[in-house]
Amino acid sequence: MKGVDLLPPGLPRPPRTSVLRIALATVSFVFILTATCLYTLRSLEIEALRSTLKTQEEDYARYAWLDRDIQETRKSKDEVLAKLASARKQVDGGLPAQEILGNLSRLIPAGVRLVQFGLADDGKAMIDGEAASLEAVASLMLTLEESDLFEDVRLTGARRAGESAGLLAFQAQATLSGTGGEKP
Repeated sequence: MKGVDLLPPGLPRPPRTSVLRIALATVSFVFILTATCLYTLRSLEIEALRSTLKTQEEDYARYAWLDRDIQETRKSKDEVLAKLASARKQVDGGLPAQEILGNLSRLIPAGVRLVQFGLADDGKAMIDGEAASLEAVASLMLTLEESDLFEDVRLTGARRAGESAGLLAFQAQATLSGTGGEKP
């Protein structure tokens, strides 16, 4: 059956919406809606990443002192390892103290007893002892000076150890000689 037009012939006809226009409008609407949704989702994702980054930066700032401590500890470790290597080198080659103590017993004259003998890092030897007389102390100083182990031997102090004992307490310093052994 064919459609019958009941409208009077002079009236303008309402415009017909074509399927193509409806399809274009629908595709445009869907595209705009999809783009808006994607933009919103990406904006939310970026905001979440910014929040996470801010939290991590705050955590890093809170523990930044650990980095400084780790660096200081590494420096200390390197210094200790260097000192240990130096000590091993000295021990492997034989400490000068072994040579000095081995020869020192031959250098001590009669009437002198060493109470303490120490070597400082700068190559100085500190000697504390007791002697029966001042002559025995002088003999020790001369013997040490003439040995190839020490140079610049000095008596730094002497006093009577006790009234009844008659002993003389003395202190002396000497510098290790370069010919007598390796300096510590």
